[in-house]
This record gives sequence, structure tokens and C-alpha cells, in this order.
Amino acid sequence: MDTEHCKFFVQRKKRFCRMTVKKGHKYCGEHMEADVSVQSPSKRIPCPLDSTHTCFESRLKQHLEVCNVKKLIDARPECIIEGINRGEIGIEAPKHVPLTLLDQNVVDDVIKKVEAAADKLPKVEELILEHDILSAEINNSSYGNYLKKHLIQNSSLLAHLNRAGLLKENSCFIEFGAGKGKLTYWLAQLIKNTKDSTVILVDRSSHRHKNDNKLKTEDCSINIVRIRADIADLCLNKIEEVKNSKYTVGIAKHLCGAATDLTLRCLTNQTEDTGVSGLIIAFCCHHRCEYISYVGKKYLKECGFTPEEFPILCSIASWATCGTGKNRQSNSTDKESSEDMKRERRESIGRKVKSLLNWGRIKYLDSMGFDSKLYYYTRLEVSLENMCVVATRKINI
Repeated sequence: MDTEHCKFFVQRKKRFCRMTVKKGHKYCGEHMEADVSVQSPSKRIPCPLDSTHTCFESRLKQHLEVCNVKKLIDARPECIIEGINRGEIGIEAPKHVPLTLLDQNVVDDVIKKVEAAADKLPKVEELILEHDILSAEINNSSYGNYLKKHLIQNSSLLAHLNRAGLLKENSCFIEFGAGKGKLTYWLAQLIKNTKDSTVILVDRSSHRHKNDNKLKTEDCSINIVRIRADIADLCLNKIEEVKNSKYTVGIAKHLCGAATDLTLRCLTNQTEDTGVSGLIIAFCCHHRCEYISYVGKKYLKECGFTPEEFPILCSIASWATCGTGKNRQSNSTDKESSEDMKRERRESIGRKVKSLLNWGRIKYLDSMGFDSKLYYYTRLEVSLENMCVVATRKINI
């Protein structure tokens, strides 16, 4: 039986290839070039559709007709258009270099720019709301702190949605980065008696124990749709439920870094007949932003930041949420006090960077015809990522 399998040792997997081979051969087609005793009909090249596998150059045409990747591409829904929300084409992404490898003067110069730009920003209003739909759950004494923190955040976000006038009949709500759909679940409880409502959950991963499945077993008249897709490739204009709704509203909680910018592009890349009426997004993980997809490049340029400084900004943003920084080995009160001051300053600078990156997004939304505002929607004790944007489309647009 051993002779029926490829003899090529795959270093990455620490085992031999498990592909079967033709009679009299030691290697499969993928690894045939490793067998110097066999004359290959032609050299193997990466498949144009998927570079993770190869094919014979002389048989490329035949391979493309039967390639499994082609079948997947052909089966893609109409709403998936690769890279549609990725960002400006032709822009080269600046290289990320860890702060520890940079000259301290370079980092200090960026910090000076951050503090100068942050001083000009308007104060972000703290507006912590609670919706009645979640009051009983929040006050349930059997729940632990972790669950309660998420319930408190969901309650405030839904209350902000209601306050902004975005809970209307004949609306299509889209939760981006939906995960298991916990925010969608409580939104559905809130709008279950609203006429002609649809909720679409978008996530690129498959999840077990999804809350949208739970909704389908309950007495819920809302149309629930889940789309497995990368936000970078999602075209709302091609989704029937969006086209058939009068209003479209985007929602997201803790949408990491670049995913927020992909979502903003997705929501603003619309035609007039499928225009978005509003959105609410709770930000998260600014250190994972990417220059190409980031929507606030124009604002950062106005603040004096160069493209090469963008990765530095993202790295500094992590200071806001990277822990206490205390030296647990030390018994010196003076040293602990010094460490606390250093940590507090780093945290302050990190939060200023987050605000700048968020303000760049506000400027982008304003340029796209939205009235936008930043809020602290929950307390820091509930979530270190406690800022959200609420935006509604201007009436005259």
C-alpha cells in the first residue's frame, strides 16, 4: 500500500504527501519534479486561479476547465465581487516595523504630531444608554460579569439605534462581522413586530450555535439571512433583500481594525436606489488597521502624517488597551509610582491615536453625505473599546 502514495515529505506538515500516484511512479503530479528519474512532459506552474497548487504548463487549458477552484468561483453568489471594498487600487502599503526596531526619535516625532492633532479634536460625548428590551437580562443575578458586559453594550447600541431614528418599517439591517449573531438576536426581539423587516448577518467564518438559528425556531416573523463572505468582497447592490427594502442600516459591535473601514466602504459604495440610511459601529482593535483600506487617509494627511507613519500610529494605538504595565516583581513604591505614570501616559497617547483614526472615519462619512457623531457608549470598566459612531444620511442628499 505504501507504493500507492506519494513519497514527497511535506516539511510544513511533518509528514509524507497523501496523494495517490500512478502505477510505477513514486510521486504525485504535484511533486513529480522531485523525481529526477521521470521525464516530465513539461514544467509545472502555479494555477492562475489558486497559487497553492500547480499544474503542467502544457495542460493549463484542460486544467482550468476542471479546477475545483474554478467551480467555487463559478458558484459564487452575485453579491460577491472580489476586492470591491478593498480600497484604492495601485497604492503601495507602507511596511510595518515594530516600534522596538525604530529609532526613538522617529516615534517621538509621531507622538508630538498625535498630541498636536488631538488637541484640536472636539470632545467626544459620553452617552451611555439602556434599552428596555435588555433590562431583565442585565439584572439577571445568575449571569456572570462577562455575559453582563456584552448585554450592557448591546443594550446601549440598540438604544442609540432607536435614538437615531433608524428603527423603521421596511428596513434591512445588516450586521457586519456578526459572529454568532448575539447583537442580531436582541435587535430581532426589538423589531419583531415591525412590518417587512429583514436582518442580514455577514461573516467570513462559519460558526456553531448561531443565534440566528435560535431565532428561526422562535415565533419570529423577521426574515433572517446569513451571508458567508469577506466584507472586502460584498456588494450590497446585488443583494435582493437590500434592493427590496426601503431603508438599509448597518450595525456592528467590536469590528476589528480594517474590517471597520471595509464596512464603511461597503455601506457607501451604493447606488441611490439602495442607499444606506444610517449605521452604528462600535470600534475595536485599531492596531489592526491597514493603510490601503483605511478611509481617513485624507484627514491624516491634513494633520501632517505621512503614509510611512501610519503603521507607527497603529502600533501606538495598542498602548490604550495593552494592560497595566506594572512591574509585579518590584516592591518599591517609588518605582511602582513611576511605572504607573509611564503607563498612564502611554495609555493616554494610545487613546488619542484611536480618536484620530476614528475622526478620520467621521470625516469620510461626512464627505459621503452622512451626519456622523462619535460617542462613548459604555464605561471603560465594561469595555476598553468603548467608542462608537452613529451616522444618518443627510436629508438633502
